[in-house]
Amino acid sequence: MILPEHEANRLLADSGVPMIPVRAVKSAQEAKAGAGDLGYPVALKLSSSLYSHKTEVGGVFLNMENERDVEKAFEKLEKLRDEIDRQAGIILEPMAPAGAEFFIGFQLHPQFGPVISLGLGGVSLELIQDVAFRLLPAGTLDFREMLAELKSWPKLQKGFRNLPPVDGGLLLNLMEKAAEVALSHPEIVELDLNPVVVRSDGAIVVDARILMR
Repeated sequence: MILPEHEANRLLADSGVPMIPVRAVKSAQEAKAGAGDLGYPVALKLSSSLYSHKTEVGGVFLNMENERDVEKAFEKLEKLRDEIDRQAGIILEPMAPAGAEFFIGFQLHPQFGPVISLGLGGVSLELIQDVAFRLLPAGTLDFREMLAELKSWPKLQKGFRNLPPVDGGLLLNLMEKAAEVALSHPEIVELDLNPVVVRSDGAIVVDARILMR
């Protein structure tokens, strides 16, 4: 079973993972009021237990700057929900700050057992496949080695083009948290944090996918 995104967000936030704030909204009016509270720009998403890759089904609207944008996006998501998953929710969240995007993953591998992964996030995950793996349980030294194995790390660490420098310590702390969550919840089969936006002054998980037994 795939946890809807707002439930995955709550589970991780309750475990101390720095998650982007998410609000479930039931009407366009609620969405507009929530956007005013969070501050523009905002994103609206479908939160479904059937579709974890929301972009592929048209379930994500980003960078909305005003109430009209929010209302139009909510109406489209309502229509999409009626067509593909009537049990899905609609969630609102602020747009994440600019920063380097990483992926942190966990998989209960049928042969090797619990495995944690780290790589470039966003669309770069599948495009470049700059990823490192370790068996769990693992410690800070293992996570530090994983970070050093990424071909992109030397450039991202210092700040690449328009991206600010990345604080590796923040990323290591997030990996420790992700491993802790995965190992303390044996019902979790897969855990994907992507993208994880990391800067010199903070880190935040923008999207999370959790597959349960």
